Amino acid sequence: MTLPQGYFDDLYARADDPWSFRDRWYEQRKREISVASLPHRRYARAFEAGCSIGLLTATLAGRCDELLAVDVSEPAVQQAAREVASCPQVRVERRALPSEWPTEKVFDLIVVSEVGYYLDAADLIVLLDRTVGSLAPGGVLLACHWRHPVADYPQSGDDVHRALGDRPELVRVVHHEETDFLLEVFTQGRQPTVAQCEGLVEPTVND
Repeated sequence: MTLPQGYFDDLYARADDPWSFRDRWYEQRKREISVASLPHRRYARAFEAGCSIGLLTATLAGRCDELLAVDVSEPAVQQAAREVASCPQVRVERRALPSEWPTEKVFDLIVVSEVGYYLDAADLIVLLDRTVGSLAPGGVLLACHWRHPVADYPQSGDDVHRALGDRPELVRVVHHEETDFLLEVFTQGRQPTVAQCEGLVEPTVND
């Protein structure tokens, strides 16, 4: 069963930063790797699913003209809004995913970081359907998930990335695997590489 809103509200009631995002080098390093893995310098419109207290949101803001970040927990949303208060291009909202996915918009960057394993198999399919459906042509999807087992979570991080890898619309362009987490970047259809965009190499016949 997908974890309910109350699960997260209880966590934030016990601690403002339940996963110690602010204090752990592990988390800071993972944020830096995530943003460094994005293939484009800037994104016109981006969406972050499950923003928690907004630390990754604040880092993404420097690369985005417009960024919508959402979380299911109101205490997390309030903290995230304070974190990005100086970034007028960022909007933070409380939304439950996948049911309240912003289907009316199209994004050239979608970030699904540490959120997919909270969903059961049926809701994960819905989330991925809406993710793919909301990607602009050539859009980028960044996914990153913890790999160790957690008793409360309906799925593992590896389960989430296997489901992503099965989507025929997505092309994997980055695969960063560590014992602790898996980070992948996909594009909507095959796109020129960073080196090709910079004119460092010619596109190959298959590109």
